[in-house]
Amino acid sequence: MTQYIVVKGTSGIGNRVFAVATGILYAQLSGRQLVVDWRDGSYSNTGTNLFFRYFDCPMAQSEEVLPVTDSIYPTPWQNQLHRSLGSLINESGLKCYQDLSFDVSRLDYPETIIVLSTYSHKINLMRPLFTGKASRFAAMNHLEILQEILQSNLKLKEDIQLQIEQFKREYFSDYMIAVHIRYSDMKVPLSEVEASLASIIRSVKFKHPNYKIFVATDSQEVLSSFKQKFSNIISTNKWFSTSGKRLHQNPEECQDLIQNGIEALVDLYLLAACDQFLFASRSSFGLLASLLMTNPKAIRHDIDRGKSLIKRVKLSLKNIAKKLNFSR
Repeated sequence: MTQYIVVKGTSGIGNRVFAVATGILYAQLSGRQLVVDWRDGSYSNTGTNLFFRYFDCPMAQSEEVLPVTDSIYPTPWQNQLHRSLGSLINESGLKCYQDLSFDVSRLDYPETIIVLSTYSHKINLMRPLFTGKASRFAAMNHLEILQEILQSNLKLKEDIQLQIEQFKREYFSDYMIAVHIRYSDMKVPLSEVEASLASIIRSVKFKHPNYKIFVATDSQEVLSSFKQKFSNIISTNKWFSTSGKRLHQNPEECQDLIQNGIEALVDLYLLAACDQFLFASRSSFGLLASLLMTNPKAIRHDIDRGKSLIKRVKLSLKNIAKKLNFSR
């Protein structure tokens, strides 16, 4: 009898892709069928499962394959699998991973369906499972594991990939610097980004005089500022919030949620296609782009890497709190 792991989508592209990566690895280790459910409404208000509009993932199936059963864990999901994670949290007051997700460190669940609910990856919690045939993962850090999972199992839909290739042909130069700036609801320090970018430019401009800088940001104001301060800036043509709110989960302003997701994915993979990448890993989107880079000579500059552990933990907790408050 087939058993299933259902990965519920929530929040932005980075958050939900990291959750899927966790689900992929767990499915491989447990032998369960992976089901990805992105019907939550962040990128569609029609109840469409957008994962399969955006990605090809041979091992994943949609929620339509799930049997009608009460054998579901955690139990709050019984008769509620059609619900979004956010709506269940809002109604019940339950906590995301603590109450509405199974424990990824265990494989011995008897239930037919188990549900993964998380705002990010849970790779490190899976380390007790890295034995036997999975022992090779024990020597890898979580970023290496995520990179392997993502690059081996997720592929963009062809029409989205074609948009990326067309942009690269029209606007990329022989040497590309990428910058990601999350600013609407997660204030990356612009002075640090500007100083780091200036340093990168100084290091490459003589060897690569035709360099260009690809900037992906959720703030039109930030993009305009960088175009004034730096030359050779390029960016995609996309929708911005006129109120300065974040781009995802903003149905009040965004007229085309599906296209909003496509624009995010185009930015994501263009960032990953560059030679050097400046980002802040407090943003799951920036971290995800860094893991999708396939150029073995690519250089990554994480402005959060040098921060103290305490400060990084505070930033992480602050960002999680924002997500929880928004979902309520």
